[in-house]
Formats: sequence, structure tokens, C-alpha cells
Amino acid sequence: MIASRQFAKARRCAALLNYLVQKLLTGTVDSLSEHDIGIEVFGRDRSSYHTCDDPIVRVQVGRLRQRLSAFYAEEGSAERVHIELPAGSYVPRLAWCGQPVAPNVTTGGPQLAMRPLACLSDSLSARTFTSGLNDELQYGLHRQLAERLLAWSSQDAADSAAREGLQVLEGSVRQDATLTRVSLWLRRAPGGEVIWHEQFDGRSDGSIAAQEHLATLCIACLLPCVAAQ
Repeated sequence: MIASRQFAKARRCAALLNYLVQKLLTGTVDSLSEHDIGIEVFGRDRSSYHTCDDPIVRVQVGRLRQRLSAFYAEEGSAERVHIELPAGSYVPRLAWCGQPVAPNVTTGGPQLAMRPLACLSDSLSARTFTSGLNDELQYGLHRQLAERLLAWSSQDAADSAAREGLQVLEGSVRQDATLTRVSLWLRRAPGGEVIWHEQFDGRSDGSIAAQEHLATLCIACLLPCVAAQ
């Protein structure tokens, strides 16, 4: 996106977009403030910078919204996951645009079997979070794959995947007081070769928003691999 026509020559907007998305991906958006953005992105002096006197962040955020809209209307029209910057907020969010997963994903039958993620932490909060994350993952994957996602009643899914040579998504969730880590791996049945493996970190506040955030990140990284197999 930063190399696109909308952002290649818009140095400030590109830097702002990169900063905000990095904050989102590292789960540190709660600390976002106009003052910090002015200092960290636009080089303002911490000792003398006052947001009421210098509107650079508000101006550049407005321009960034315009460039995002133009990008998705033109060069990024085929993108499945959109970066949005809601009005009145500096916190970006990821949203599905409703586009197909990819033109080379087969249709007409299951392609991906998903097993419920295993919770590796003993606490009730971790088990509750894992259950909610499983729901969010199933919902997001079904929106993108529809009938190509095999129902995940565990043993049935595994048996069918082995018979039909599907891809099997498995994973685990670990949680401590500050961090939730999701490990996902994609196997090719019936041999079980691991064809994709990634980890994702998020907050441990137990909220639905945190579950949705992690599920969206997982799906955005997973789907291109599913489509390519």
C-alpha cells in the first residue's frame, strides 16, 4: 500500500499509516494519543509541542482517511482486508470488504478443516478467551470460505480431511497477565506436513474486541496461504 500511487509521494501520510498499523499489530493502540503521534511521527519537540497550537496530527489524519478511500477505490479495489480510520479516532481497524478470497480457490466443496484451538493456560479467563476466539475465527473464516470451510466437530473434521486431502488448521492459545499469544499451523492431509506456521500477540483483557482483533489478524495472514495451496 505504501508503494502505491496514493502513498508513494505522500511521505507524511505513509509514515503515519505505518506507525498506526504497527501500533495495531503490536496491540499497543490503547496508548495512542495525538501528542505522542506528533512527537514520534512528525518529529515535534516534546518540551514545546502543544496539540492545541499545532494541528499537524489532525490535518494529516484527515488526509490519510482521504488517501485510504482513494486507494481502495482504485489500486486496492481487490483487497480483501481494509484498513479503516474511524472518524474521531486515531485507532485503525481492519475490516472485511466482502471480496472473494482469491480467484484460484476451488469451489464446490470443502477445502479447509478447522480444529478448535487448544487452551494451554489453566485459568478460567484463558479458557473463556479461547472459546470466544474460536467463535470469532469460525465466523470470519466462514464469511470468506463459506462451504469451503468444513464444520469443525473435531474428530469428524479430522477424519474427513484425511480422506479428502484437505488442509487442516490447528492451533493453541497461551495467556498471562499482559499478553495473549495465538499459535496457528496449517497441515496438508493426509501426510500432515506443516505448510504454514505463525504466531500472533494481543492483549489479555478478555474483551470481545481483543478476540475479534486477534481473529482478524490470524485470518488476514492465513487466507493467502490457503488460497495458494
